[in-house]
Amino acid sequence: MRFLVWTGVALLVLAGLVFLVGWLLPATREGRAEVVIAAPPARIVAVIADVEAQPDWREGIAAVEQTAEGWVEVTARAERITFLAEEMGEARIRLRFTSDAGYSGSWEAALVPEGDSTRVSVVERATVPSPLGRILARLLFDPEVFATTYLAALKARVEGM
Repeated sequence: MRFLVWTGVALLVLAGLVFLVGWLLPATREGRAEVVIAAPPARIVAVIADVEAQPDWREGIAAVEQTAEGWVEVTARAERITFLAEEMGEARIRLRFTSDAGYSGSWEAALVPEGDSTRVSVVERATVPSPLGRILARLLFDPEVFATTYLAALKARVEGM
């Protein structure tokens, strides 16, 4: 009986420590990436704005559904991420997103012409309110790797057209 009590106390202390660590982690993380794409900004924006074609060139996107306000990406893991475009121009693209996995954030791209090419700089910010979710996000998701992977796929798609 004593063993069960001490095991229960140890589990409660461990759960409390996990919660405390998660609570101390910043709720918002940021990832940045940059690439030069051999295309004018208008062609790059056209590829990004063609959201229904993104499952063809982005790994992990199973489907895209248009909505009255924007679109929903359905990932290969069945996560649903709702997007709203705040700005979709040849100099800047700004999006807001909310996931049914409990996080939300923003995605911003700056497009700067460089001769016949365009430098695309991306900043993605994701906020995870849940302390446990913050720990899981640290273990399972790196926003900088995500931004870099996205830009590599975008570059391949645009330059392959």
